[in-house]
Amino acid sequence: MMLRPLAAFLLCFTLAGPAMAQATLDGTMRDLASLRQGLAEFSEQKSIPELSSPLPSTGTLSWTAPDRLEKHTTWPAEETLRVEGDRLLLARPAQGIRQELSLDQSPEIRPFVEAIRATLAGDLATLRQYYEVSFSPEGEGWHMVLTPLSARIRVALQRVDIYGSGGFVRQVETRGNDGITTLRITPRP
Repeated sequence: MMLRPLAAFLLCFTLAGPAMAQATLDGTMRDLASLRQGLAEFSEQKSIPELSSPLPSTGTLSWTAPDRLEKHTTWPAEETLRVEGDRLLLARPAQGIRQELSLDQSPEIRPFVEAIRATLAGDLATLRQYYEVSFSPEGEGWHMVLTPLSARIRVALQRVDIYGSGGFVRQVETRGNDGITTLRITPRP
């Protein structure tokens, strides 16, 4: 007899769980969308299976809503990766490299870009075009896992883990066939 109320309680709790997680995801996406621009410093570690130690780099990230994202690496070599609208620019001045391409004409690159750009924009609809999105609160922050929907993309990128608090992204970890890249982000005041 006591099992029936307990079962009903557990069923309600189980059903409420995803709704609560969804509300938290929605709230976080609203918080992210409310930040129209940002500037941060980053440190990145690329762990490649063939190397005994990770490859470090540092630089700055800048974001301007709705769709401009720039990663400017200052060490160990200067590199600029800028996405604005449909255009992607890669520049490595020391090597005389400057490449520009259209994301619409490079559909295999767009999911990589949108993992960061759509997250910063708080654009859940765009994320869901390319990824299965799971979300969980963690302590004072949150953790989002993006798993590519396309089998073709999963060959190169198995998942993206994004950690943050409120409307701020603090760390992005990508796991792909070329290893794990961890990008730690520190907002500038």
